[in-house]
Amino acid sequence: MYLRKSLLAVAALALTAGAAVADMPQSFGILEFGPDNTLFVADSASGAIHAYTLPSRGEAPEQDTAFNLLDVDKLVADAMGAIGRVIYSDLAVHPATREAFVSATTTVNGVETGAIFAITRDGSVRVLDLDAYPSSKFTLQNTADAGVTFWRDIPAPSLTFTDLDYANGELFVSGVSTGEFASTLRRVPFPFDGSATSTSIEIYHAAHNQNETRAPIRAMAVVDIDGTSTAVAAYTCTPLVTIPVGDLADGAHVTGKTIAELGYGNTPLDVISFSAANFQGEVSNYVLVVNREMDADLITLENLTGAASGPGIAEPVPYLGATSGVQTVPLPLSGVVHMADQDGQFLLALRRDLDTGAMELVSFRKGSFFRLSDFISEYNFPDYAYADDEMSSGVRMFQNMLKVDEGFPGQVRQ
Repeated sequence: MYLRKSLLAVAALALTAGAAVADMPQSFGILEFGPDNTLFVADSASGAIHAYTLPSRGEAPEQDTAFNLLDVDKLVADAMGAIGRVIYSDLAVHPATREAFVSATTTVNGVETGAIFAITRDGSVRVLDLDAYPSSKFTLQNTADAGVTFWRDIPAPSLTFTDLDYANGELFVSGVSTGEFASTLRRVPFPFDGSATSTSIEIYHAAHNQNETRAPIRAMAVVDIDGTSTAVAAYTCTPLVTIPVGDLADGAHVTGKTIAELGYGNTPLDVISFSAANFQGEVSNYVLVVNREMDADLITLENLTGAASGPGIAEPVPYLGATSGVQTVPLPLSGVVHMADQDGQFLLALRRDLDTGAMELVSFRKGSFFRLSDFISEYNFPDYAYADDEMSSGVRMFQNMLKVDEGFPGQVRQ
């Protein structure tokens, strides 16, 4: 539902674009940070990427700490003077300050209005005055046909940008374009110099048992796999594919290697590449596929590397719902709307509370990938006593850490 509303919000903003400042975004979609305080904003309504140089606001906190904001709708509404539902397009974390940047659409004075918000851990919100920042713009060529719609009312241009990822001096841009092969992956050098490459992408979809060229990549991350820069891309319903960046030449048609079928009836929301240390201080690298309708899928870089070097999947799954390919660990990340790598200790999520409907901006500690305060369990009863053994001691220490993370230091048990 929220995905559909987000796509329709792009169309609504396009209708009001005549009131926009020249060269300002007509819609506020996917966000991505680049070098030197650069914030990229995907503008599907005009088919452009805007790059803003944000002012320096200091460094990150000395210690990684969690976000525990349980009503972002109110924060955004108060900052905008908004009335009505807020539709969230994306979440990104500033690489220096670790502030959360959120793109959203809401109703102000009866008009659909988009904006970008910077939110701190203490709940302070500022609306970015984009017109005040130095900026540049790159406009895509051969964008989707505005006359094409899906489900009668979702315009094809709303899929001009399905994801952005900055790596090695380039923006990687997934989405649809005109032409026989609609699924397109672009490379746009930054700083913008007017050049770009455009590659059509084909994949084998094991749940559908067919090669597909129209449906775009929905979420991706560019990852170094055994020394090769590689786009790890997730598609609707949910094949996972690797595409070597070196193959992405202008005008080429590339077939990605399908390395997993993760399950049917699902839209991937984000693909995140991150590092995390265990309690012994040993650092491992992971890729996380955050899903809209299913559990998230955690993949070690080691397993991803093995799958990328193998033959890939070329046969259909034996039945609807069967999974295959690279080994994954399911994570209980329900209600997540968008997710980003926050810092060395945490992932940050916009998620919808399934009981109240409130939008939350909350952190998940890497390694646990759940929030203890979401549950009432045996451990919460006041007469519960931890056993006097090594395993119980470890559980107590771990739970105490999560209690402090989530703003409940008074619940720490000795």
